[in-house]
Amino acid sequence: MFLSSAKIQNYRSLKDIEIPLSSFVCIVGENNCGKSSTLLALSLFISGSKISKNDFYDHSKSIRIEVEISEIDDKDLERIDESHRDRIKKMLIDNKLKLIRKYETDLSNKLLVKKLIPIDDRFHDDKIKAILRGKTGKKIEETMKLYLPEYEEDFVGITSQVKAKEAVEQIIDTFSPEKLEETEVPLPTGIPNSIKLLLPESILIPAVKDINDDVKTKESATFGKLMGVLLGLIEDTEAFEDILDSFDKFRGFLNRVETEEGIKDDRIKEVKYIEDIFQSYIQENFPKVKLELVIPPPELKKIFSGAEILIDDGVKSRVDYKGDGLKRAVTFALLRTFVQVNRNKKVSEEGHGSIFPYLFLFEEPELYLHPAAQKILFEALCGIAENHQVIVTTHSPLFFSSEYIGTFVKMKKVVEEPAPYAHVKSINLLNDMEKKELFRLICFENNNAAFFSDKLVLVEGDSDLIFFKHISKILNEEWDFDLKNIPIIRIQGKGNVNRYKEFFEAFGIEVHVILDLDILIKDFNKLKVEESIEVIHNKLIEELDRIADDEGVDGSVSSDQVRDLVRSYSWLEKYERLKVLSKKGAFLTADEQYEIDLLFSKESENKRKNILQNNRYEVPVKDELLDRLREQNIYVLFKGAVESYYPEGTGGRDKPSKALKACELLQDKEKILEVCPIIDEDVGKTEFEVIFENIFG
Repeated sequence: MFLSSAKIQNYRSLKDIEIPLSSFVCIVGENNCGKSSTLLALSLFISGSKISKNDFYDHSKSIRIEVEISEIDDKDLERIDESHRDRIKKMLIDNKLKLIRKYETDLSNKLLVKKLIPIDDRFHDDKIKAILRGKTGKKIEETMKLYLPEYEEDFVGITSQVKAKEAVEQIIDTFSPEKLEETEVPLPTGIPNSIKLLLPESILIPAVKDINDDVKTKESATFGKLMGVLLGLIEDTEAFEDILDSFDKFRGFLNRVETEEGIKDDRIKEVKYIEDIFQSYIQENFPKVKLELVIPPPELKKIFSGAEILIDDGVKSRVDYKGDGLKRAVTFALLRTFVQVNRNKKVSEEGHGSIFPYLFLFEEPELYLHPAAQKILFEALCGIAENHQVIVTTHSPLFFSSEYIGTFVKMKKVVEEPAPYAHVKSINLLNDMEKKELFRLICFENNNAAFFSDKLVLVEGDSDLIFFKHISKILNEEWDFDLKNIPIIRIQGKGNVNRYKEFFEAFGIEVHVILDLDILIKDFNKLKVEESIEVIHNKLIEELDRIADDEGVDGSVSSDQVRDLVRSYSWLEKYERLKVLSKKGAFLTADEQYEIDLLFSKESENKRKNILQNNRYEVPVKDELLDRLREQNIYVLFKGAVESYYPEGTGGRDKPSKALKACELLQDKEKILEVCPIIDEDVGKTEFEVIFENIFG
């Protein structure tokens, strides 16, 4: 079983959010946007701890923390007391349980359950209780037959309220789905305590601001809970049984013990002596009263939670007297210990029972850890997620891996009256293989930092990234991609534009795109723009073809282009031969027809491209299309590819080295503006100024 979703309403800045959950959830977002509150809310759902009036977003409404628990099986139900097991099992819908922790404005709280109940309110618990109130014996049978006449046979011979209620439940069990509706109802008496055994135990590991609490060994603090978790891993060992036997003997030294033979009294004489004196004084006033001292022996769990860690770094002292980095490392090491012990236990006990679930809520685990240690901690948390649930909040790109993270959540603060609130975007990568593959690719290319940004720029390759990062801050020192945390992501070809764009937009990231001019000639459909822009693009293609015919524009296919098409120089000879054959009207085979179609389509592309890049041809619809695309944050370079903007004398052995050389030559604003066309005639702004104003605005 696992927590599969959470809906939190009116808790702190969490006005109304809903997030999917999985074995490993990663939550990112700016500071003070609600990440910590999300972890606290999940911890509150489990514990039902006290809150304050300051925890209400709207003080006139209740706080609701609704959680869906999925894949509950019989092994999970075995943890529940047998007397309540069947009642809880009836609350399941498709092996799922939906529970709501509700805090009222008076700070009281209760646990509710969403269950299927009859639409016909005659079968509701309150109605049944009311109709049976004060009824006994035969009167119960008569009352129920009159109340539910169509089911009178089900109440024959029933003379107790308990049996009557059981009969109603049996009738409800026969109802078809269309007769039932999902409704919130209070948990029956006794069930809330039993249902706690079904829920995971939450281990909240707060950020370093609470690090002193983090290392306290009291049971309620993080360290105490983690020690309790480790204790749970050794409970079934022989050594543990020996310890328990010792504790039983110790109990016998302090208390009378009830055995099969009767009461056994092996208490030490000092305890008996104190009890005798104590009783004698009581009997002075109450002669017939007998007194018995019961001294509870120490509990092993409390002994563990009272453990201390002594650190000797030149000065031997408790860990809470050490630096924050060392304190954090203690929690880190404890988690790794848990993973190692848990794995060894799992191997030795394969197939035995179910593992008691834990919910690890870890806030900013990367704090005070260098990158290598962060990576190790991430792997430790992944190990925990094999058997338990892990939810982390983080600012570190190192806490990303498509192999482990099942759910990615991005939170953002929305500033509105009467108070700011959190907005959430989330994706469950386990349910979307295409997004998972893209996520894996982005992580592989070390573009993880993009997930922490509010906006980013997609470009085709390395040259674009190098060139634009340089010229932007030369044009305006405020246009610095690194300082403004606006990553530039290479998509390795314009065919991937929409995949990347939709993927990042799903996380609430504002996406800008810079593309070469040839996107207007080939793969324009990959942009998936609105229909009105498609219409303008079609007009452009028609205009380009008209100009090509009227002006006799050359579009001959070069040997380099043929090589790019089929990686074969022999195609250049075919190209020349096929042109001659087609002019003569000679018969072409199917293969020759395919070849000529392929080559002539490239020739047509060349003609269109030559017209677009040549300033002597006037194509007003080109300007119209580029303007409309800029409105969509898609910037198509007016002159062609990025290389068209390099100054004279730019050389290099490959594209990236040429881009670096261009950056060396373009070291002041005037030189950059010289190579860039003016596209906003009204204010005299160049193309790059318009693009970067949109991106950084």
